[in-house]
Amino acid sequence: MSFEKNLLERIASYIPGYAGYKEKEIRRETDALLRRHISSILASAASQLVLAPADARTVAANPDARYLWDAVRAELDKVVQKIDKAPHGYVGFFDLVKVDEGVLEKVYNHDLALVEEAKKIADAVSALKNLRPGSAEWLDALRQIFALIKNFDAKIDERAKLLKAISEPPPQLWERGEEKKRSILDRLFKRGK
Repeated sequence: MSFEKNLLERIASYIPGYAGYKEKEIRRETDALLRRHISSILASAASQLVLAPADARTVAANPDARYLWDAVRAELDKVVQKIDKAPHGYVGFFDLVKVDEGVLEKVYNHDLALVEEAKKIADAVSALKNLRPGSAEWLDALRQIFALIKNFDAKIDERAKLLKAISEPPPQLWERGEEKKRSILDRLFKRGK
């Protein structure tokens, strides 16, 4: 319990008002709060991806730099939109009355990782201002930012899968490729041998 509380406190230090998912009534609000916070961090980072006119000409003159610059901006915009436009709550998870503590810990860890990863992206974008656009260091920094954004996008998808998996029952034995177990009636009446 103290580990979970420590985890909640760490997340709440980034996001004021974050209460966790333990209580059914506030799960959707908590999810929306988390997504708004992450979206605001990334939108702020995206707003910093602007070049002065002279720098824009330098980048435009180099096809590799222009492509990478546009790819980073497009990918960051895609991720921000993905978070902003996500449906408010995954029906099954937010309708469950009780959620297993171990599962909640996984969700909290994932939420914390998302917030910290968003901060890394914002810091990397901020550090980009100190580099000369079009230089080799600038291009390397853009590649690193692009990799961070792609990794973050994958983590968003993992979170959606995690929340969806919580609410879905495990697949039946025959759906997993295992043999269906015979019920007592099947054995009594010698059915399904």
